[in-house]
Amino acid sequence: MFFRALVLLLVAVSVPAAAEVYRWTDAQGVIHYTDQPPAKDAKPVELPKLQTYRSAPASAPSAVAAPEPEAASAAPAVLQIVSPQPEETIRDAEGRIPVAVSATLEPGEGLIFLLDGQPQGSEPTRALGTVFSGVERGQHEIAVRLLGADGRERGRAAPVTVFVMPSVIRKR
Repeated sequence: MFFRALVLLLVAVSVPAAAEVYRWTDAQGVIHYTDQPPAKDAKPVELPKLQTYRSAPASAPSAVAAPEPEAASAAPAVLQIVSPQPEETIRDAEGRIPVAVSATLEPGEGLIFLLDGQPQGSEPTRALGTVFSGVERGQHEIAVRLLGADGRERGRAAPVTVFVMPSVIRKR
């Protein structure tokens, strides 16, 4: 009995892992993903590897070195969106997209976060992250601009395309 249950469990776990995933766009331009080919000419999608996280050992605290001071004639600041990852699918019932950037801000500088080309605030912020709320399902582009103290753009992060899929909340 135990052996039969173990075999059934292994088969059940291995079947979804081997399933193909197909991507297609409907007439309204909405991108869909499915495990069944929607048409004869549908092609499987190569999915990115899953994200993993490994925590540092609790007994060995990590030391973070302070950045070296830059010369006054330094090149434009490096600005990068570190989260979400390109082509990431965000599953959230309320359409929230947390965004984190990597940047070193000089005095007076600030960031403008953009969703689909639209600024998500009226004033630059010194916060290195934000959360977009109420984002509709589908494909979206996230971008960040760095503004200097004079209000001029000093840098721009490479935009990141994400897909929002609302998660289903089941009531029991």
